Amino acid sequence: MTPPSTLARAAIVAAVGLSSLALTPASSAAGSFAMATESEDVVVLSVELLDTPLPPDGEIRASVTVTNSTENSLPPGHVVLSAGDEPFGSRADLSTFLDESSPDTFSTTTLDTLDVPSIDSNSTWTSTPITVTSDDLDLPDTFGAYSFAGTYVSGDVTAQSRDAFVSEAGTVPDTQRVTVAVPITLPPNADSLISAEDLEAYTSESGLLTRQLDGVLGHTVALAIDPRIIASIRALGSAAPESATTWLTTLENSGHDIFPLQYADADPTAQLQAGASSLQQPTSLAFGIDPQNFSPPNEDEAPETPTPTDTDTPSPNDLGSTPSPTPTVDPNGVPSLDALLDFPYTFPTAIWPADDTVTAGNLASFEDLGYGPVILASSNTSVGAHTSVNARTALGDTTAFIADSAASADLRRAATSASETGQSDAIAALEAKLAVMAAEPGAHDRSILLTLDRTYPSSAERMSSVLSSLESAPGVSIAPLSSLEESDTTDVALVDKKQSDDRIAAFTRLNSADDDIASFATALEDPSVLIGRHDAAKLTVSSIGWRSDLDGWADAVTEFEEGTQDVLSSVTIVQSSPILMIADQISIKISVRNSLDLPVQVVMKASPDNPRLAVESSKLTEIPAKTQQTVAIPVTARLGNGDVNLRLNLYSADGVALTGSSTVPVTVRADWERIGTIILIGAVVLLFVFGVIRTVLRRRRERTDGTAPIDEPDEDSSDPSDDHADDETTKGHDDG
Repeated sequence: MTPPSTLARAAIVAAVGLSSLALTPASSAAGSFAMATESEDVVVLSVELLDTPLPPDGEIRASVTVTNSTENSLPPGHVVLSAGDEPFGSRADLSTFLDESSPDTFSTTTLDTLDVPSIDSNSTWTSTPITVTSDDLDLPDTFGAYSFAGTYVSGDVTAQSRDAFVSEAGTVPDTQRVTVAVPITLPPNADSLISAEDLEAYTSESGLLTRQLDGVLGHTVALAIDPRIIASIRALGSAAPESATTWLTTLENSGHDIFPLQYADADPTAQLQAGASSLQQPTSLAFGIDPQNFSPPNEDEAPETPTPTDTDTPSPNDLGSTPSPTPTVDPNGVPSLDALLDFPYTFPTAIWPADDTVTAGNLASFEDLGYGPVILASSNTSVGAHTSVNARTALGDTTAFIADSAASADLRRAATSASETGQSDAIAALEAKLAVMAAEPGAHDRSILLTLDRTYPSSAERMSSVLSSLESAPGVSIAPLSSLEESDTTDVALVDKKQSDDRIAAFTRLNSADDDIASFATALEDPSVLIGRHDAAKLTVSSIGWRSDLDGWADAVTEFEEGTQDVLSSVTIVQSSPILMIADQISIKISVRNSLDLPVQVVMKASPDNPRLAVESSKLTEIPAKTQQTVAIPVTARLGNGDVNLRLNLYSADGVALTGSSTVPVTVRADWERIGTIILIGAVVLLFVFGVIRTVLRRRRERTDGTAPIDEPDEDSSDPSDDHADDETTKGHDDG
């Protein structure tokens, strides 16, 4: 910064001037920057303003902190505080002063010089708050924003801090309308459908969702909601935690303007820039629904007829709720996808990309796909970050809500600050920008949009305090987003801000397996379960929230890709040992393993590599989840013996291949069965013939020996009484 004009600061001028050629500026918190002798070792001066704006004949306070992040101790030094004696005449002057690389020609009045003791390495020194009165500042009786600066010198190290505050002296300009848009989102690593346990934590008294919603209740803000939150609560049915259903009811009854983000806050421009012709939407959430948590509808109750809202929406760029059919449930009471996602949005087709990611081609695609209005950062347009523009503006055929980038940055810093002093300093900077904007010509005829990004307030109390400070800021009137009127100006144009090549390449990879998953899903009785789970997981990985955690996002993309491949390879043919076929017809049993957590239905087909075998396909067989089961393939031998390799493949009922080929060797010895049968029959015939021949030969021998008359029956067949008569005759002869 430029040294103070008073003699008391002459020494500092020399120190800063001599050292500035060799010192490297390093960015710090907004309104502060530092210089150090080594690029990686930084000394930061932070002057945070408290109790702003400054009322007439009032006072403000300043907290001074010096942080030594170097490995060397700093000798005793001092901090000089200074302020401007004229208000900034334009936003250009204000932004020039706050630019760390520009000289400070605005802080011309020395306020105080603080002695700073030596500071050890990696240590911090903080002063007690310094009170600065209107008399110390010696300001003119003019409303506006004034500069406030600090310069720290210790040896050859210099650090600076720049800020601005509002003086309420004089006439306050007519108020300008200010609108605030706040996203309500989940961390990017949240599941594609939130479990009951996680929802209970998020909606607990100190939970993230509670913190976000409670911080804006009672304030006029527009809310952008991740539809995943609403769907997750409804998908749990009776198992939804009470805190979650209460949270949803509070949201529905809040009275805020509400519009949806993409599901899981998926990045819309990254999808389009990666070549998508439409934005990914959830296709089914059945994978996360337990039918036991729902009751069948009462058939005696007639379905409600949807009532159209007062405001129709013939164009996606118009504001107002769009009437839609009553969401349906199935006979078991399980809600449809539309029922899970249904919500009375103020403008249901609005879209909010990440800051500085939109191209002209994206705007055209949004229009073609029926999305609008589009929320943009002013830094994504020709006006830039530091020029005021009416919040609702036409960009060609597209209606855009253009958020003031510089002022929004201060609002975000205030909402997420971890300390009260940091919050107060950010509010002072925001008030200063709004004061300069309020003095611009035509300010009371336009609206200014401020937005939070996808970060989270430190607490509900802090968020509410920030909004209260904004509502009481001089020259500000808070207005709902739906009340904004479109500007007639046509001097605002979009400036293309394309996403990085690496990010686009990653999104291209995310989409690469969609067709494979759709084909594989035909093996399920309900393919939408698997497809819906895949699509929802992809949306989660596509979340804008990952932009602030690139390392975590890289891991999430890798995990998604590996999970996709695990699904595609989850059904496999277990390697079989060689098979000996000794019959004409058999059923070969082949084991199939299903590693998926869903049952699949498969058909196995086999192709022999020679004509010795005729093979039929297996019947459709269901393989339960996480199990292994055999599939029977009918096989018939046709030509002789030999070796055959059967190439096995698994298909869905629709004929979609599920696996790569697997081969099982078969040794065909089917003629062994025929030979064995012939031998057995031949043996039986031979035994019979041998018995007949033996009997005939024995009889012939008996006749030849005279032991048996030819006409008399065999002894074996004679009557026993004849034997007795013969005995008596023989006895008589012997007696004679």
